[in-house]
Amino acid sequence: MLIEKIIKSTLGIKDHRVVKVVWKEEGIEIFLDVIGKRYRECSKCGKRRKVRDRLKERRWRHVPLWNIPVFLCYRPCRVQCSECGVVVEKIPWGGGKSRLTTPFSLVLASWSKRLPMVMVGKIYGVCWNAVYSAVKQVVAYGLSCRDKSDVMILGIDEISRRKRHHYHTQGSMRAFFVGWGRDNLKKIRGICCDMWAPYVKVIKEFLPHGVLVFDKFHLIRHLLEAVDEVRREEAERLRETNPMLLKNTRYIWLKNPWNLTEAQKRQLSYLEKLNLRINRAYLLKENFRDLWSCPTRFEAKAFLKQWLWWACHSRLKPMVKFAQLLRRHQEAVLAYFDLRIDNGVVEAMNNNAKAISHRARGYRSSETFSTVLMHCLGGLDVPNWVHKFA
Repeated sequence: MLIEKIIKSTLGIKDHRVVKVVWKEEGIEIFLDVIGKRYRECSKCGKRRKVRDRLKERRWRHVPLWNIPVFLCYRPCRVQCSECGVVVEKIPWGGGKSRLTTPFSLVLASWSKRLPMVMVGKIYGVCWNAVYSAVKQVVAYGLSCRDKSDVMILGIDEISRRKRHHYHTQGSMRAFFVGWGRDNLKKIRGICCDMWAPYVKVIKEFLPHGVLVFDKFHLIRHLLEAVDEVRREEAERLRETNPMLLKNTRYIWLKNPWNLTEAQKRQLSYLEKLNLRINRAYLLKENFRDLWSCPTRFEAKAFLKQWLWWACHSRLKPMVKFAQLLRRHQEAVLAYFDLRIDNGVVEAMNNNAKAISHRARGYRSSETFSTVLMHCLGGLDVPNWVHKFA
């Protein structure tokens, strides 16, 4: 009697009753049946219709009780619906052809946010496919309830799914824009991304009205690469005369001045007096930092024009190359001062996505990876239930 009461209260069933409970070696089997001749809900339109006939018995895996596997057994009814035809009734504890109850799917999906799906399957005695199926059900529900109306800013960054530069973002950008819908795309004001040609091409195709902003952190990364290239060239030039002068000085030139150790500050002070090429690159790098503190786009444009002149006349090929890159994309660089957006949040989410991939030792397909990321990082709603199992 206690188990019957627990099942009825936690499942929230009203038109069904527990007929019997059988304890077998593989677990507890709970047999359910309809109450009287009540009409059943149509699984398509949700209206209550007359029962036409019954199907053969089906078995659902339910949330374990005291670590004992639990199974629900029931013969579904078919209803005669005037709108939908002959269809199976709406099953209160499960949907579709899934062999897992909705509460059990929620339990598996909940633990999959914290543990690899293989581990969750081993804990609950189900296969990986069953856990992944539960995750897909929860994600599908969350996506159907998602509100897209207030999204006005997009951030785009690449993430490598596998070795050898299998970038996940390349295959998902176009699919995202298609699935987001034209009406929702019209509400987007700005897009922040890296200076990568395929990104720009797809963005201009789907969002010609949006303001394209190149992420300042990616710009700094390109600048640091140019400074480091100058250092390597200078070290190669000094190989015969003074090979130890620039040894172990890479991070002295790349780090922010306030992050230098006392020893690094003393070494930098000494090197600055030697009038090296790397010192010119370092001064250009530090001066470029002032661009982001300009209060208006007009002042930023004037500052950038002056900085580009300095860089192009520095006689440092890597810095000239970086300046030419900025000049080609000057409009998207200056767009930062219109919207003041960057990819800081996206970069943090990217790190979380890598951690999720690492704990599962990677994923074979892009579809699986996308589903797991939406489940763990998407902030999606989950189905409400009478009882909270996990």
